[in-house]
Amino acid sequence: MEAPGQQRLVWLCSLLIVACPAAPARAAGEYRTVEVESLRIAIDSEWAGRTAPGYLPVRFDITNLGEARVIEIVGQGLRFFRMTRPAGQVGLAIRQAVPLARGDRVRLTVPVPVYGDNENIRFEIRENGRVLERFNYTGFASGNRPDTTSALIVADTDSAFGKIAARWPRTISPARGGTVVLTPMGAAGPKGSTQPLDFLLAPARLPSNWLGFTSLRAIVIGPSEWGELNDAQKSAILTWTACGGDLFFVDGDLSALFPSEQHPPAAAPERPVRAYFFGRIHLATSESITAAGFPDTLSHAALLQDANWSLPANRAADWGVIAERGFRLPIPGVAGVPARAYFLILIVFSLLIGPVNYWLLWRARQQVLLVLTAPLISAMFILLLAGYVVAGEGLGVRARAVTFTMLDQARKGAATRSSLSLYAAGMAPSGGLRFARDEAVFTIGPDGTGSRESQMLDLTEAQRFAAGVIQARSPANLETIGFRPARERLGFEREGDAISVVNGLGVTIRALIYRVGETVYRLPDPLLPGHKGILTAGAGRAADIVPTGLPLSSRFEHLFNHPPGGSYLAVLERSPFWNAGVSALDERDSFHVVIGWVEGQP
Repeated sequence: MEAPGQQRLVWLCSLLIVACPAAPARAAGEYRTVEVESLRIAIDSEWAGRTAPGYLPVRFDITNLGEARVIEIVGQGLRFFRMTRPAGQVGLAIRQAVPLARGDRVRLTVPVPVYGDNENIRFEIRENGRVLERFNYTGFASGNRPDTTSALIVADTDSAFGKIAARWPRTISPARGGTVVLTPMGAAGPKGSTQPLDFLLAPARLPSNWLGFTSLRAIVIGPSEWGELNDAQKSAILTWTACGGDLFFVDGDLSALFPSEQHPPAAAPERPVRAYFFGRIHLATSESITAAGFPDTLSHAALLQDANWSLPANRAADWGVIAERGFRLPIPGVAGVPARAYFLILIVFSLLIGPVNYWLLWRARQQVLLVLTAPLISAMFILLLAGYVVAGEGLGVRARAVTFTMLDQARKGAATRSSLSLYAAGMAPSGGLRFARDEAVFTIGPDGTGSRESQMLDLTEAQRFAAGVIQARSPANLETIGFRPARERLGFEREGDAISVVNGLGVTIRALIYRVGETVYRLPDPLLPGHKGILTAGAGRAADIVPTGLPLSSRFEHLFNHPPGGSYLAVLERSPFWNAGVSALDERDSFHVVIGWVEGQP
């Protein structure tokens, strides 16, 4: 428990953060090493000062010089929302247990979910409930638009690339309310535009978890810096790119990015911009970036991919759009809380437990029994109300989702983005929502601007939201992004004038189209997993495949009307590439789409 003086200091800092029109553009956080009770602990929370909704990576390097033990990394913070939305603040608590043998050295990245207008968080190291070390608060602005979000340039300031790249970052003008000045560092700009928007970070300090990059606009790195990264850091950057990021590989080529077994098909021509699942790899040169200017380079890159499937996630045109009753996706059979029925039950309860109960006991001259009848009537109505809830809605969790998966059968990988609405009828799941540690989860809440409940996140075994995301009888909305190895596939063979397909996706295919050259084939009937079907020529009507009123339904219709060459589009009964965070789920009217490339994404 903090002392009253410390609490007042925290609140004063919080008010100052809320009052500021823009957070400082320079990197926020701390970078230091401490030694306490046979532990050597290095924390590196320096990151962009202006981020989009996503995750803040906090890196720890912990060496245990004593006996075997289990320590806890605990983060406590506050999330603020300005007057442009329903103003207020909510709490954030993060925990991760770390077992340490004698002599162990553990490097890990703690991903902190961020989406408020302003956030601050402080970490502690605890053992057996006792605080061993307390670090400083880290404050930053996290609810920014994509065009005002920081980009990361990976470079050593003393290297040749670092000296060139140091002139690229955009600047921000506090005098203009945080408006981004799209000029390179050192160029002429409005008075007061002296702070960098983008930031440089040495290769060794990059996170090993891709979630930390979700809050950035882009990543820029050169071949020598790429060579300095370890395998986990390289994998994190490539995963972030696959999930929709813009990776600028300056003065390099694809052969340096991919091991031989993962290299793009040899027949694919070399291009300055290559698609990589949802993201793009830009093979730029330092001369071209310097000539065009970093602001224009980023602006041009934004035009080369569909913003609805790119990072940061709030680039989507319908980001945060809520359909009705607090649901992003209205769930069939869920009409919201039956307020009228509850009100009538409460009126009847009030009359029975009060006037009616007293009048009956008065007539029987047994008013002393009031102390017995009142609790009995209360218990009866509690059972009545619980029975009404169970009979009307049950105790499970209902869900509706729209998922879109890019499956590259040559690379054996799949990237999935989803929009999800949940409704817990009788009670919330006892364990909260559980996702993989490397899956990005955006809790957009019932109004689309982020959950306003205090969150508790446990990262010990998975990414478990123990509280603050889903509550009983309340809408919960999430966006998720994930990438994983995938052996699921469809096998196509030509049989005379027809094409056959074998379903190796593991789930029933409701609809399928496949483009070969200029001809589009379709599956006339649903296809069970493991079964073989015959495709017929003709794509059919996209309006008959894509339901109306879903997020980005017009984009799906366009995709079905104009499928890329060499690709197939499949609508699945359920998605094997997606996790809703709840094991027992009543899924209703979901829409799961897979776009796949048999010979690899071009």
